Amino acid sequence: MTVKKFDLGILCGQFLSMQDHEAKVEKNIFIGLKKDTIDYIGTENKKEECEQYIDASQKLVMPGLVNSHAHLPMQLFRGLADDEPFDVWLWQHILPLEAKLVSPEFVKLGTQMALLEALSFGITSIYDMYYFENDIADVCHSSGIRAVVGETFGDFPAPDNKNQNRSDLKIVQSMLEKYGTSHSHIRPILAPHAPYTCSDETLSLVRDFALKNKMTIGIHVSETKGELEKSLTDFQKSPVKRLHDLGVSEAPCIYAHCVHVDDADIALMKKKNVRISHNPEANMKLGVGAAPVPKFIKAGIPTGLGTDGVASNNDFNLWKEMDFAAKLAKLSNSDNTAMTASDALRLATSKGAEVLGFEKTGQLREGYLADFLILNLNDVNLIPSQSTISSLVYSTTGREVESVYCHGKQLFHKGEFKTLDKDKIIKECETYIAKNF
Repeated sequence: MTVKKFDLGILCGQFLSMQDHEAKVEKNIFIGLKKDTIDYIGTENKKEECEQYIDASQKLVMPGLVNSHAHLPMQLFRGLADDEPFDVWLWQHILPLEAKLVSPEFVKLGTQMALLEALSFGITSIYDMYYFENDIADVCHSSGIRAVVGETFGDFPAPDNKNQNRSDLKIVQSMLEKYGTSHSHIRPILAPHAPYTCSDETLSLVRDFALKNKMTIGIHVSETKGELEKSLTDFQKSPVKRLHDLGVSEAPCIYAHCVHVDDADIALMKKKNVRISHNPEANMKLGVGAAPVPKFIKAGIPTGLGTDGVASNNDFNLWKEMDFAAKLAKLSNSDNTAMTASDALRLATSKGAEVLGFEKTGQLREGYLADFLILNLNDVNLIPSQSTISSLVYSTTGREVESVYCHGKQLFHKGEFKTLDKDKIIKECETYIAKNF
């Protein structure tokens, strides 16, 4: 009698491991899982040693995608105030509506809707930044996705801090008590909104709390030209320099956007423990510019790919994000080698995992956690294909994602969600929108 060594075995027709951040496709590879961990990778098909076996010999297996910056509940704002100037969009539409509507009910429903879309596109790890983040953390945990959850701070009346009495800090403390700082799926962090909405006092409070509790800080930085100009006028320094001088970057940091940064800023970010989330579609849609991502990569700054919120992007499709990231870099640098398809894949997988700080994820290798996708390559948009890497970035729509596994658990398969009740969530969403918008 054959001993069943693996809980799950998969025969992969094509296998993209992203080991050591290398985008290289191998053929006819078998991977064996024990519980939540990849135990074996090799050319020998060990089907007889598996409790469960998947024949993916006509498909591709690759790491789950990593969305390094999002606002999950803003799913309910999809299409709101599109094509408005950034300042009008933010100050006259988004912030007033958030003040009116955002509540625990709003964030739970918006997060559930967002996760339906995110999982269907193969995202297995995500960084969220919003309000009532403790409720968002619980929804993410029940869904099975990995999530960095950032409670937003700012010097304005926020939905969960209307009286500005530091109830936002109490939310962070409650998440710490429940999940700690090394939970396998949920990692609470502090998320001051941006330098232009946070005083030195607030940023210093966040810095001190992060350093004391060994936490990460996530923040929007240098997203617009106007933000940079105001910082230079008010503080005589760039947002990056201001954060550096305040000691914010003494804690591990995730800076989102970083569109308007210069070489001096990049040197400061490299010097400190800063990681960057690049959000090309949102940057383009809001007309804020093109981040100098090739310079980040050359400087060795860990850089991931983010969608931002659906209100400023309109979807959670990280496949489109890869495509746009590469093409925007080529266009803005007048150099079609400025970002390659392999570079884009790194941002969306192994480098994205590095940005979020989830250990042993983002790559498929022995001893790593089993976060992976199975893709059907038989759609007409992928046939013929002279290069799988090229096709993944420039031709894949995201609808080719057949199965999604996180921590060895199947979360999505052929349109069916294993941990979320799609029909119930959509019905509740439609009722909420009809009542409140």
